[in-house]
Parts: sequence; structure tokens; C-alpha cells
Amino acid sequence: MNLSTLQTFIVVAEKKNLSLAAQEIHITQPAISKQLSVLESYFDTVLVERKGRGVNLTPAGEVFYRHAREMLELMNKAERELRQMSGEIRGRLIIWASTIPGHYILPPIIGTFKKEYPDVQTVLQIGDSKEAIRKLLEESAHLAAVGKLPNNKRLEGIKFFADELMVIVPIGHPLAELNEVTIERLAKEPLVWREIGSGTRSVVESFLAEGGLSPDKLNIALELGSTGAIVTAVEAGAGISIVSRWAILKELALNKISSLKIKDLPMQRDLYLAYPRRKNKSPMVEAFIKYALKQNPPA
Repeated sequence: MNLSTLQTFIVVAEKKNLSLAAQEIHITQPAISKQLSVLESYFDTVLVERKGRGVNLTPAGEVFYRHAREMLELMNKAERELRQMSGEIRGRLIIWASTIPGHYILPPIIGTFKKEYPDVQTVLQIGDSKEAIRKLLEESAHLAAVGKLPNNKRLEGIKFFADELMVIVPIGHPLAELNEVTIERLAKEPLVWREIGSGTRSVVESFLAEGGLSPDKLNIALELGSTGAIVTAVEAGAGISIVSRWAILKELALNKISSLKIKDLPMQRDLYLAYPRRKNKSPMVEAFIKYALKQNPPA
């Protein structure tokens, strides 16, 4: 039994689905099944039960999962302390990020960071902010890129990029030639919106509520599950929307959509890199934070 097998079992236990586990750790489902079989042969007991596409832990699997997490946390702690002692910048850097930093900001930073620090293997996982913070608290991630720092004494963070929410409209729309729109006019337009429960939707609706437009007054014509889908729908004329400026750089450059602001309602927010509160961060984490800040120093 090795550390990789241990990590695989933990992901399977948490995802409760072999397909989702395979996507997260970037190996095939047959490879996961083989590792599970190795574990069950080693302990001579059944650890997981397959139910359709799902996976449930047996009582023995629950016991092993609890100890597996403890073992992995001890290994991670040992690795951090040894890296700090040696000062070398190498290893596996795991970053969890919410949609905007995960899809639009971090990938190019990670790409150039790899050129400067070739011995660092960076893994970027994208989820919602709650999941990213949970991974930090579980010590399953070194960093989380999120739109809001949690109120948790175990974590701290630093502002690394700024974001602005923009109204987007199709080319040829009556608003396309304007620089700003009143919130009263916005309320009359059919909106292409994120789904209920989306963090992005919550942020946008909070800003609008500050301007006097409550969520129940919105004319929502279409709900979609991703920012990319929203931009595509607006481009096709399905309505107008409000998205991060980072999500529309390419479309604006290609003149596929137009963007404008809401009059007298600035919608700006900061994005943060969060990390566990420790006296000394590992050289690898410290190097990435410093590198990310250099790409776009906070104002």
C-alpha cells in the first residue's frame, strides 16, 4: 500500500462516485478499481460497495477512511516541515478555486509559474467557494482562490486580483452603444442568469439590492449553470446579463458582445488567495503567492 492508493481511497470515499473521483485525480476508472482491490486484498475485507454509478463505504471502509485521513494529514505535515527545513521549491501544489479565478485568472499564471519553477507540479481544481475553503480546512489543498475570505481563525489570506461585474448585451442591442445603464432600465430587460444557489448569482443580486433592485423584481428569462454558457447565450440574443469582466475579455476583443456599467452602482470586488494560518508557509506556497501577486499587484 502506498500514498497514492491512500489518496485514491479518500477521494472515492468523499465523492461516492468512481467517475467523479477519476476526474478529480486524473486517472481512469479501471485504475481506481484496481487500487481499491489492492486495498481490500491487503486488509482481506470489503471496503466499498458499488450501487449503480455510486459507491458507499462499508463499516470497515468507514473505519479505514477515518484513519486514512489522519495518515494523509500526518504525511502532508511531515512534507511541509521537511520542505521548510530544506528551503527547496518543489513538490505537488494543490489549489482549489471558485469559477472566475479558476477558469480565467489562474491557468495562465500557473502556466508561466511552471516555467520558473519546473519542479513544482501544480494541480488546479475548480468548485464553488465553500468547497474550496473546505478543502483548505481538511488540508487537502495548499491554497484556495475565492471571492471572499471566510471568517475562520484557522485561515488567512491576501488580495491578489480585483474583479468588476459588467452588464453584457448582444451586438446590435439598443444598449450596446451606451457606456452605462440605469438600474430601472435593467429591471425591464430579459436577463440570462446563473442558477439558484450559485455564488456568482448571490454576489450579483447583492449588488443590485444595494442599488434598490430586489431579486423578486428581476425579469429572469433564462437560467444557466455556468458563466461561459451565459456569455454564449447573450451573444446569441437570449437576453442580457451581468458577469465578471475576466469572463468576457476574448468576446470583447472579437466584438461579439458589448459591455457597460450600471449608473451610480459600482460592482467591484476583490479576489483572494486563502491558506491555513501558520507561523511559516512552505517555500513552495510562498513562491506561488509572491509570483501571483507580481502578475497583477493589488491596488
